[in-house]
Amino acid sequence: MCLAIPARVIKINKNIAEIESLGVKKKIDISLLPEVKAGDFVIVHAGFAIQIIDSSEALITEGYWKEYFAETGDEYEEMFIAESPEKDDVQ
Repeated sequence: MCLAIPARVIKINKNIAEIESLGVKKKIDISLLPEVKAGDFVIVHAGFAIQIIDSSEALITEGYWKEYFAETGDEYEEMFIAESPEKDDVQ
């Protein structure tokens, strides 16, 4: 199953961004969204940022994920694992 996850962009280096979602940090490819900047919230799917969303929408969605994980006991980090781009390091 593939999921689209909301995340906040922390740092950007060329087409790679470091993002954070529910405490999990990873690197993603932002080539599809050249206008994204640090501080933006994006939807992440398969290691790529696919859409910029507003912060209120992102926080509401994160709240739903927190409820889900609290009820199921699943681990968020396991759900958020997808191949990360192995390109330039984020500085």
